[in-house]
Formats: sequence, C-alpha cells, structure tokens
Amino acid sequence: MKHLRSVLNTVLLVCAPVAFASDAGSALSVLPRATPAAVGLSAGRLERMADHFRAEVAKRSAAGYVLMVARHGKLVYSTAVGMRDRERQRPMTLDTRFRLASMTKPVTSVAVLMLYEEGRFQLDDPVSRFLPEFADARVFTGVDEHGNLTGEPAKRPITIRHLLTHTSGLGYGPAYDPASPLTKAYAALKLGAPGSLADKVRTIASLPLYAQPGDEWRYSFADDVLGRLVEVVSGRPFDRFLKERLFDPLGLRATGFVIPDADAGLLATVYKHNPAGDLERSDLELFQAPTDPARWPSGGAGLVSTAGDYLRFAQMLANGGSLDGREYLSPVTVALMTANHVPDDALFKYWGANSRGLGYGLGVGVEIDAKSAPQAGCAGDYSWGGFLDTHWVVSPRTGIVGVLLTQIDPRGNTTPQRTDVDFRNLLFAAVTRLDPTAGCLGR
Repeated sequence: MKHLRSVLNTVLLVCAPVAFASDAGSALSVLPRATPAAVGLSAGRLERMADHFRAEVAKRSAAGYVLMVARHGKLVYSTAVGMRDRERQRPMTLDTRFRLASMTKPVTSVAVLMLYEEGRFQLDDPVSRFLPEFADARVFTGVDEHGNLTGEPAKRPITIRHLLTHTSGLGYGPAYDPASPLTKAYAALKLGAPGSLADKVRTIASLPLYAQPGDEWRYSFADDVLGRLVEVVSGRPFDRFLKERLFDPLGLRATGFVIPDADAGLLATVYKHNPAGDLERSDLELFQAPTDPARWPSGGAGLVSTAGDYLRFAQMLANGGSLDGREYLSPVTVALMTANHVPDDALFKYWGANSRGLGYGLGVGVEIDAKSAPQAGCAGDYSWGGFLDTHWVVSPRTGIVGVLLTQIDPRGNTTPQRTDVDFRNLLFAAVTRLDPTAGCLGR
C-alpha cells in the first residue's frame, strides 16, 4: 500500500455535478436526471464511493477519477476527483477526455453488428470474403534453424464470429505471453507507427496464428481487423462510419480517434508509478498520440471520450439498442451480443483468478457466475475495461449503468490493480431496492 501524501489534500477536487464544456453538452443532458432515492439507490453510499476514490488519489493510486452512475435510464450521480494534469494543476472535470484503450472494442462490435443487421454478412462467414489477406492463414508451430517462424495451414477459416469472440487465433503484443517467439514477432510489427488501417491489418495478417481458429480464447488484435471489415463492407472509412452512424446520432460529441487542438487541454495525462510508488508522467501512447491527426483508427484501443459520452453509449445497450427514440441495434441483437459465447472457463484459463465467473460475448465480457466472480454484481452484467484502468458496467437485472475513468499505465506496478473490483463493490452496495424477481445470482 502506498503512503498517504498530505500535500495532495490541497488539490483534491469534488465536482458533483459539474457542467460539461459547451462542445460536450452539459452533465444534465447526458441522460434525464433523478435523485438516487427515486431509483432505489443510496445517496450516502454513492458519496462513500466517491470518498473511496478521493482516498485513492491521496494515496497516489491515480491522479484523479471521473465517475457517473445511472439507473433505469436516469443519471443519478456524477463526480470528478483529483487532477487530470498534476504538473499544470488542471483538475479532473466531467468533460475531461480519456484514452479508452480496450473500451473501444464494444463500440467496434456495435458497428459490426449494425452491418450484420443490414444483411451484409453472416457471423459465420469467413472474414477472407472481405479481407483476402486472411485467405491462407497459417498456425504457428515453432521456429526453424534460422529463427524464422514456422506454421501449418489453418484447419478452418477465421470467421467474423471468431473475431468478435477473440477465438480467431490472433494474438497481441508483449503484455501477453511474452516468452513466445510469435509474441516477439507481434511486438516487432511497430503498429504504433503512422499508417492506414488497411496497412495495419495486412501487417497483422502476415503473421501466423497462435492457435487454430475456434480452438481457444486469446485476447488479440481482432477488433482492429473488425474495424477494417467495417470499412470494406460499408464503403467508408471506419472513423467516418462511427461518426455518422453512431457518434453523431447518439450525441457523443466528445468521442473520436483524434482530439481537436481546441480540446487538447482537456485530455487527461497518463501517469505511471515509479519504483518509490510515486506518480510520474508516462511516455505510453496507444497507437500514436490522440492529438496526432495522422493517427490510425484502432478498433481495439484507439478511441478518446468522456464519461458522459460513454454512459450514453452504455445506456443505449442497456435499453436494448435504442436511446432517445432512435434504434441502433435490435434488442435481439443486443441479447446475442451480451450472451456468453465461449466455454465458461475460457477467460479463467487465459487470465487466471481475476476472471473467475467471467465469459465473453460479441465484444463484451459477461458475468456468468456471480457467486464466484471477484466483484459484486449480477449474472448477466456485461462490460469491458481498458488497459489504462478505464471501466464501465451495464447490469440488466439491477438497471444500473456505471462508468469510472482514470489514466494509469500499469507497467511496473508492484501491486495488482483493484479499481474495477472496488468500483463495482461500492456501486452495487448503493442499491437499496431490488426487484425480488431479478434473481441476481442465477443464470
């Protein structure tokens, strides 16, 4: 546990509720408002959740946080604590921009499913029908005497469903399985350099797969491939598709892959912990800086957004695919997206105890066994966090939607991150009224 730093007490801020900047809308317009008591939540316990994260700032677990909570479609709590830029003394506010990292993946999945609903493809279609670079996929078998990767032909094609469920055989970089020669080859791809989405996906396709398609769950660049699929099928650039078909209609005015110069000062700084446990600025950028206009649109990790924008996106899913009278997905498709599609122990085998009770749908993690999960919640809850400690959850059985954003580079941390578990434990502890038919622990 890091030591308390009393000097930080002078810079802790609580902004509940605080107005958004004009280009992001106001906090009142994120969703209709209600008091916590009106929707069966405890105002005191929601404030206790904020107190917890104030204490985390004091302990320098992070520089600051933004939280938003809705229930039954009503915004009931929003707060910002700490700093988005400690060195420049810029406070966290509700219009602070965050790098979403892997919270981009559910957005990409929604784009894919919008095209699926238009009959453009079936989920079990080979992706090579649209991206021929995957037509002759090979599976990694080792290295030869010269150190070159060797492989065998894939037994079956990679399908769109495989990509949506991370069962395609693709992998990720050195944070995952770092000793593998294939992982080292992934790291050598230098995907953070400038380039087009088409070029990046062709580069990914040039490497062999970790496993036969459909054989195992493995976190991967699949969503970047899916972003390219959206481009090819829709006939428009991925970032433009998202803006025109999702962001603009949903009113997500602060969400995109590149942050405008005028908003650059609202971008939260990414911090990391040095060996002494103190915060220092991180040099980590995921796929180029968000202020770089040449940044390529990574469907797996590239979006920048606010807590309010992401709350609206999550509430759309919680509503069964619609918001403010406009339908983005059918409730049937949302049910398909948020159902478990992999073996119950698939994520446990890959990530270990922190993934007990967690399955995976079409772009989201799904709680399938609330009794053994490491955090509070109900069977059927769905979410997906980001590498920089960003989190959200939709809980269909309780009607709760929550977002918690911060920016911490976890590399070099000596203690595991507990942010998501603490967030959910405190969030669900605020429930004072629950429909007895909800069956929170049952499947």
